[in-house]
Amino acid sequence: MSIFTGPLTLTELDLDWRQWRLEQPLIYVVGAAPEGPAVVVPRGFITDGASVPRPLWWLLPAWGRYSRAAVVHDYLCAAIRSGAPQPLAPDRRTADALFYQAMAACGVNVAMRWLMWAAVRCEALFVRLWGE
Repeated sequence: MSIFTGPLTLTELDLDWRQWRLEQPLIYVVGAAPEGPAVVVPRGFITDGASVPRPLWWLLPAWGRYSRAAVVHDYLCAAIRSGAPQPLAPDRRTADALFYQAMAACGVNVAMRWLMWAAVRCEALFVRLWGE
C-alpha cells in the first residue's frame, strides 16, 4: 500500500486561505515497498489545496483528510504544465489516478475519493476542450 512518510506542514500566504507554501518536503511513496518509487513535493511549493470553487466549500472544503493527496496532485499537474512531468505521472490521467490512490493512503472513504477523482477528471476535460 502506498504511504506518506511525513506530515503536511504549510504556511498561509494570503488572507483568504487560497495560497499556501510547503515548509518541508512532502513524500508520497507509491506501492508496497517503503523504498519504492516516490513523488517528492519540494519545500517551497505553492498550493491551494483541493481546487474546489469557494461556493462549494460547504460540501468539499479546500482542506481536509485528503489534503496531502491534493498537494501531491497540484505538484504533479504543475510539473505536467511546465513540460517537465514527473516519471510517475507523465500525463494528467495518470496524475489523477495517483490522486485517487493517495486519497486512499490518507484514509479518505471510497465515496469521497470517487467524487474528488471525478471532479478532477471533469476539470481535465474542461481544460483540454477550452484551455485553462
